[in-house]
Amino acid sequence: MEQRQMRVSVRNLVEFILREGDIDNRHGGPGVDQEAMLAGGRIHRKIQGGKGSNYQAEVSLKGVFPREGYDLIVEGRADGIMTEADGTVTVDEIKGVYRDIHQMEKPDKLHLAQAKCYAYLYGVQENREQMRVQMTYVNLETEEIRYFREDFSMEVLEPWMQALAEAYGKWTDFQIAWEETRNASARALTFPFSYRKGQRELAVSVYRTISRRKRLFIQAPTGVGKTMSVVFPAVKAFGEGLGEKLFYLTARTVTAQAARDAFAILQKQGLRLKRVFLTAKEKICPLEEPQCDPEHCPYARGHYDRVNEAVYTFLQNQDYGGREELLDWAEQYQVCPFAFSLDVSSFADAVVGDYNYAFSPTARLKRFFGEGMKGDYIFSHR
Repeated sequence: MEQRQMRVSVRNLVEFILREGDIDNRHGGPGVDQEAMLAGGRIHRKIQGGKGSNYQAEVSLKGVFPREGYDLIVEGRADGIMTEADGTVTVDEIKGVYRDIHQMEKPDKLHLAQAKCYAYLYGVQENREQMRVQMTYVNLETEEIRYFREDFSMEVLEPWMQALAEAYGKWTDFQIAWEETRNASARALTFPFSYRKGQRELAVSVYRTISRRKRLFIQAPTGVGKTMSVVFPAVKAFGEGLGEKLFYLTARTVTAQAARDAFAILQKQGLRLKRVFLTAKEKICPLEEPQCDPEHCPYARGHYDRVNEAVYTFLQNQDYGGREELLDWAEQYQVCPFAFSLDVSSFADAVVGDYNYAFSPTARLKRFFGEGMKGDYIFSHR
């Protein structure tokens, strides 16, 4: 039997495990982030195109870290790999920024960690003893470039990378164990009511659509029981390994409430399902007006130092995360409730929220729907 695999990108691994400090949006936001992403892509291509024949751009790398019962796969693409005449191999990590690069004393901790991951993965692949890391910072307005270079032996990179994978393994261990619990409860589930006219056919159609990875458009009169006819087969699909996450997207509060009620009914029947109901930042923020920086918000101050523990203990103790539950937990750990809810959603089985979280270019959740992101998702739009 083929070994089970759990995958994480280098960037997500680093940003999740090594993050620390404050939330500070004073120098960013959706519009700025979108602009920086577009400008950064152009700068990446320009720098890569100007390198010599010894420069390989966008090199795919992968590492396998065995764990009990499964393999943790860490993968990503290095911006560039350079091989010098003397045999020195350099991993190049390019970052486009708006800050004054001449004021930088050293590379950003998370940026450097990404590059070190790529250096380790390449070093293992090519049986290297030594690797060089080059951080290439480019000002997106002036296109000025500044380099930071550092050499690492594989003797140093090996334990560092193993510790990083071990820290993330705590989370994948939880996911593996939880999926077994969730799937067993889903398989044992039976439809909670007597079927109304047309309801069984609708539920069967939804399940068949999920299993075939197709789209289904439903038009049915009020009173048929559309919500349960969608939620129940989606949950049953989980039990057969046909999806990793359900997104129930709606623009109406009453429809979101119908989904909440449907999940609650199935939970009373024995279903174990981690579900989170996302609330807009303005509606879940404890402040009168969201000001996401450490100067104005005590929840932003040191948020990243506390949030991973908050998320892990929440997942260990809660299956349901509505607005009040998320606020209570965020208050207990003094973390931003909105950012906390997004992190919980990463590990939830079902996410209920506004259409914009999936379809808006500026509001969509990058962790699920950003460029290059993909997942085995089930969608319900109402």
